[in-house]
Amino acid sequence: MIEHDFANAVINNKQPNSLPSHIPTRDSTFDLALGYFDKGPIKIFQIGGIETFDLNWRVGSGWADMLFGNYIKEHGGELTVVDISLNNLAHSFYAAKNLEYDLNAVYGDAIDHIGPGYDVYYLDGSNDPQETLDQYLKIENESAVVLVDDFNIKGTLLKSYLLETETYYSHYNVANEVIVINNLERN
Repeated sequence: MIEHDFANAVINNKQPNSLPSHIPTRDSTFDLALGYFDKGPIKIFQIGGIETFDLNWRVGSGWADMLFGNYIKEHGGELTVVDISLNNLAHSFYAAKNLEYDLNAVYGDAIDHIGPGYDVYYLDGSNDPQETLDQYLKIENESAVVLVDDFNIKGTLLKSYLLETETYYSHYNVANEVIVINNLERN
């Protein structure tokens, strides 16, 4: 039960969803990506829900929708989470209900649902590099910010493609690496 005490406190608004500063998390990378939108309402498409509320997973897996959900709650917009696991979607839905942000939970394969119309795409599905590349190819021309989690695992084919197409990305060495691709249209 102890491994879930932190999540329970966060979900019940008894403590913030933050860890001590000496523990590297992806939070600052997400904050940077969300900062491109000047606290305006945005639409987020996230692949992969909350796998577990175990504290050990807070650093490098899951829980992103809680960070995105907080942004949506404060600034408006929409959060869509797609997953092939009903359990993961149930965890995401439970967090959204308790933390009072809206969530569109979609059960199914992300490749069948990913498409235009979002401001942020968060690719954090399976560890299959081909799957990640295929997802990116469906949205590469969107005016959006794209985050890819576990880049050193699932991003190996995408990395080659980005280099080949000379697509710039920012690389962050936290939790199996995260990249941010800023494809927002510039005025």
